[in-house]
Amino acid sequence: MKKLCYLLFLSFTFIAPMELAEAKVDKAFQQQRNTAQKERQERRNERNQEIADATKSFRDMTRSLKTDYQARLKDLDTEFELKQVELQANRDAKIANAEAEYQKKWASLFMRPGGQWTPEAIKELEKEAKAYSDELFRLKKESAEIAHKEKMSIEEHKHALLKEMDEKAMDQAASLGLTKEYPPILATPIGDELTRSEQQWNEREQKEIEKIQERNLQIVSEFRNGGKLREWERGNLEEDFKLTWAEKSELQKLETQQTFFNTLLMQSAQGERVEQQHIMDQFADLAKEQKLIKIKYDQIRKTNQIKRREEKKKLQGR
Repeated sequence: MKKLCYLLFLSFTFIAPMELAEAKVDKAFQQQRNTAQKERQERRNERNQEIADATKSFRDMTRSLKTDYQARLKDLDTEFELKQVELQANRDAKIANAEAEYQKKWASLFMRPGGQWTPEAIKELEKEAKAYSDELFRLKKESAEIAHKEKMSIEEHKHALLKEMDEKAMDQAASLGLTKEYPPILATPIGDELTRSEQQWNEREQKEIEKIQERNLQIVSEFRNGGKLREWERGNLEEDFKLTWAEKSELQKLETQQTFFNTLLMQSAQGERVEQQHIMDQFADLAKEQKLIKIKYDQIRKTNQIKRREEKKKLQGR
């Protein structure tokens, strides 16, 4: 029994100093962890302040930059407006000349000898009506193409200016650190492994770095993606112009026939021998075809509008 008590005494004698030593080590580790945590928090605060200052500086700079370039873009718009006035005057003059020439031809047909609308006379009238309508359409399309070309030229000049602006903005963003990748401020093991608190810090820090990158990309996206967006918009202008004149072309063929039948109907009202019922049936068919054409192109435009809305979001980095 005495021997057993002696052994127990010895074991306690050795264990107590070991526990004290371990307690001192744990306390030292905890102090190191606290110090490291404080340093990490300070570094995070400094980083956040650096980003906030950079963001403010960038926005102030780009606000001034855009004001400067907007004035230069406005000058281009004014130049195009003046050109449009000139082009419109030229277009109207050409159309006036064409109208005068065809009115003379039509007058000669209406004042034909005998005054009767024979099948040959009606065929001749239809031929002249088509020629007149085709010529007017050609003049209008030609003028529209010239105006469109001028517009696209102005858009190209605008693109060059805005590209210059984008480059200046991105250079500023880079100098402020808004385009760099921030490394995460991670806790490292003190002792054998990370504590639960340190693991949670690292998880939050990784998520925070992702948010920082997303925010910074969004701040500079207007200038980083500006060129792609403008190229896309110019492509849309070209597509819309072609679509508009494809629709006009289809409608013009029907309008030519309407003009012809209108002329016949007017002659019928003046006592000419023309089949009125046949003309009214033709009007009904033409009206239906016009509606179907407009429905088709309206569907195309609405479909494009939906697709472009989503495409624009991607190009803007949203």
